[in-house]
Amino acid sequence: MGRDLVGTADETFADMVQRWRHMANLTQEGLAARSGLSPRSIQNLERGRVGRPRRASVRLLADALGLTGADRAAFVHAARIGTPTPITAWRGGTDSGEVTAADNLRQLVAQARRTGSQPVDLRGLPHTAAPDVVLERLLTALGIHEADAVTDAVAV
Repeated sequence: MGRDLVGTADETFADMVQRWRHMANLTQEGLAARSGLSPRSIQNLERGRVGRPRRASVRLLADALGLTGADRAAFVHAARIGTPTPITAWRGGTDSGEVTAADNLRQLVAQARRTGSQPVDLRGLPHTAAPDVVLERLLTALGIHEADAVTDAVAV
């Protein structure tokens, strides 16, 4: 496309897909046809329902949008970081499509990367530590001080 419009540091992959699609004057259906993905896949990507798209899908989208150079690199990087999905209460199990505690933690870490998180202080812990202790320190580093509520929900 010849444009070098990388975007902002806090722009999610979902935002990028939609921005580049609009810049290419394509509908979701048009991008789907050009990329070989389904219209529903494009909708899910733009709505942030896909946390981390497949590499092949990212390549197909980048090709369909004509992304090269820094724009393509930023697009691929954003896909690798992923788009945080909505945090919901942990209910266990993934067969029904429910969000797990691990999904929630991945989202928190992704959000922290964009806002400049603090290092996790693991000093004083033994080589192997209880997961709830490590989780509490991670949440503290992320600025979440309600660790008790989360560690109670995580059955280890």
